[in-house]
Amino acid sequence: MNRRLTIAALLLAAAIPGFAQVKKTINISGKVQILNPEPLKKYNMVWLKKGAGASAKTVDSVAVKPDGSFSFKLPVSKPGVYQLDILKWQTTAFWADQDLTVLARGYDTSKYQRKNSGFVEVTSKSPGTRLINMAMYDRYLDEIVKDDLLDEGFAAQKNRQADTAWYTYYRKQMLYRKVEELGDARERKLIAATGDHPASVYLLATSAKKDGNYILGQLDKLLAADPTLEDAIIVRKELAERIAQERKLQKGSVAPEIAYKNPEGKVTSLSSYKGKYVLVDFWASWCGPCRKSIPRLKELYGMYNAKGFDILSISVDKDSDAWRRAMAEEQMPWSQVISPNSNKTLSDFMIQGIPTMFLLDRDGKIVERFTGYSSRLDELLKEKMGA
Repeated sequence: MNRRLTIAALLLAAAIPGFAQVKKTINISGKVQILNPEPLKKYNMVWLKKGAGASAKTVDSVAVKPDGSFSFKLPVSKPGVYQLDILKWQTTAFWADQDLTVLARGYDTSKYQRKNSGFVEVTSKSPGTRLINMAMYDRYLDEIVKDDLLDEGFAAQKNRQADTAWYTYYRKQMLYRKVEELGDARERKLIAATGDHPASVYLLATSAKKDGNYILGQLDKLLAADPTLEDAIIVRKELAERIAQERKLQKGSVAPEIAYKNPEGKVTSLSSYKGKYVLVDFWASWCGPCRKSIPRLKELYGMYNAKGFDILSISVDKDSDAWRRAMAEEQMPWSQVISPNSNKTLSDFMIQGIPTMFLLDRDGKIVERFTGYSSRLDELLKEKMGA
């Protein structure tokens, strides 16, 4: 009888998501394929952060060896979400209850560089880590599709006079948004299929779509199963703050003030643009889609600047030298400033990915928000500024 009870208990434990023999010390070993070149050599590091949301704290860091290898030993008292910031190029996360190995691309060698430019493969026996990594892989594949759609959108826009049908189809189908919606639906199914594992709190905290009602419901479900789940408690608090901040960024609201320094060190404020339509463009030197959108923004600037349209580009680069190099390469004819605290700027404007753009009217009120370049911007400017 006792033996039967023991077997039943083991079978039950195997069926419960996240139930596993938790190791007291997690071994993390990894390999980075491409290290940063000389100008960025100081970032050949991996930072270990504790937490699922924006308030995750750095708890350790290690230099990457010349052969690309790195390792951590992480003492664990209770399973939870941890994140790895790899060379300031890629991020990934894991559920800390089993050892793991990491394989990352590292430095992005492409012409249009971007953060999280390649999939970070994390191998572990942990069901929670497997859930997170599978979702990250799905997101990575979606980003590849969205990059292709972005290129197609620019091509359709450029050739709209010669092929009106192509341009009209692309604009009306909203394909970029459909990829996001389908990815969000797929991720929800993945979370449900894995029994609402507590590691899903990381996916909820980093969801691109940010459906508040769904995320709150999932967090409440996780907390009902474990009221002490610290990650869920923190993410729920962050979500409440986000919802309050979103109300300040609704259409028709006056955009939050910005007063940042330009390359010459002089302060440029957003309020100084009142009286003009202005596109506030949040970008970074390492953001491929940001760099791809610049040629089209130059065209719009040339078409409408004399009619009262302007652009203010706000860099969220943490490396000011990289920012200056990108500006020299792109030769943008409008004002440029850099955020002194990129995390706060991204939080204040509820930015999950860049480029994010806000079109403001002559009174500084929000007309529309865009994540990624959208042909809707062309339509609005044509409507507001005249053909």
